[in-house]
Amino acid sequence: YKGYVYMSPKQKGEYGERIVADYMISKGCDVKRAHTSTAGYDRIINGKKIEIKFSLSTRKKGSVCKDSFMINHISLKKDWERLIFFGINLDGDHRLIWFTKEDFIANIKSEKSLFAHQQGGKSIKNDDFMSTRISDLLAAPWTKHIKEW
Repeated sequence: YKGYVYMSPKQKGEYGERIVADYMISKGCDVKRAHTSTAGYDRIINGKKIEIKFSLSTRKKGSVCKDSFMINHISLKKDWERLIFFGINLDGDHRLIWFTKEDFIANIKSEKSLFAHQQGGKSIKNDDFMSTRISDLLAAPWTKHIKEW
């Protein structure tokens, strides 16, 4: 992952999508690319429209922090059914979870949402959400480990 920090956001997204797609294929899943680049999802996995988010653990004062990730640009208006998040820790103890769009919507409507509007949010009619509360997300009852696919 050495050169990851030098990639553009689009390249980082495509890189993460390939890693997740390869992983799901290795687990016996049927993985197809989205029909178009504007489809509103990244892959079709076992017939479901999947949004893929990928993050390397972040740094604080030069040290890499375990389970410290950022998930951003999760859009309500996009046409996805499930979201897969793959968080890469330096020690190899990675995080790979998924959740449904319905559970995501229920969470953002709750008082204890794990997500916040991103880049102006409601004030500029942007429906993108983000989260840095990954420990809470990993422990949420509505998120599933990838083994529960």
